[in-house]
Amino acid sequence: MAKGITTLEVEGESIEVTSPNKLLFPDEQISKGELVTYYRDVAPFMVPHLAGRPLTLHCFPSGIAARGYFQKAAQEHFPAYVHRLALASHSGETVYAVADNAATLVFLASQNCLVFHPCHVHRDSLARPDLVIIDLDPSDDDFSKVRHGARLLRDLFPALGLVPFVKTTGSRGLHVVAPIHRELDCDGVSEFARKVAQYLVACDPARFTMDINKKKRGDRVFVDYLRNGQAQTAVAPYSARALPCAPVAVPIGWDELDDPELDARRWHVRNVRERLWEFGDLWRDLHSHARSLPDACEALASL
Repeated sequence: MAKGITTLEVEGESIEVTSPNKLLFPDEQISKGELVTYYRDVAPFMVPHLAGRPLTLHCFPSGIAARGYFQKAAQEHFPAYVHRLALASHSGETVYAVADNAATLVFLASQNCLVFHPCHVHRDSLARPDLVIIDLDPSDDDFSKVRHGARLLRDLFPALGLVPFVKTTGSRGLHVVAPIHRELDCDGVSEFARKVAQYLVACDPARFTMDINKKKRGDRVFVDYLRNGQAQTAVAPYSARALPCAPVAVPIGWDELDDPELDARRWHVRNVRERLWEFGDLWRDLHSHARSLPDACEALASL
């Protein structure tokens, strides 16, 4: 081992981690080496949610105390086991990195990627999403409003023939998602999500809003349906966030909404592994519950 370099063996690949003692989360004394090890450990649970999906990387070479940057295009120096995938966007075409294996996840973490944002499309059908995503983003620290919104969606989606799943974002809110068959394009999925957001706001306009302008939201929860648009992303399950205490986005069970200790940052890189060892990934069979979105569109229109 050279000075300032640690080498990890992952799936037969030797991955060099430079500056492993560099503090990425200085207040918690979480080093780059510790974060890379975290991603190595959670790879069996996390990679299935990344495989085949274009990745946007949120990188912090100097840790979260300094400004990071978003990286979409795969870099030329990335090794061959980091697969590439071209995805069209409104501005052209981008060749993304894809984490089809644990070695890629660990390598990208070694390149100072703290946060992983996969797209909601898969290489099997890049024009047609296999998830619909509603992001409940609060304007204040009142998590009860976020819980309420998630419960409304939990009740609405089955009435539309969809199977809802929920996860903490590791930031402030919750994501409610439903797996869908690849039948509609991004515009079609986004339009459905917009109508769901309208329904939620109509149910409780004092608590929820679709207003993009933060100043106009007041203390209401922003019902963000825009993550369903072309080339849009959402934070991956088990991804860390670039926030104090290194919180992690975590799939949860619907009954956990009743836990008074639940908030968006309940789990972090130092405690989520115990949960995974005990319960596994609660989203491991998510895509086996895919349903027809055109049918859901018809059901929503009739409400």
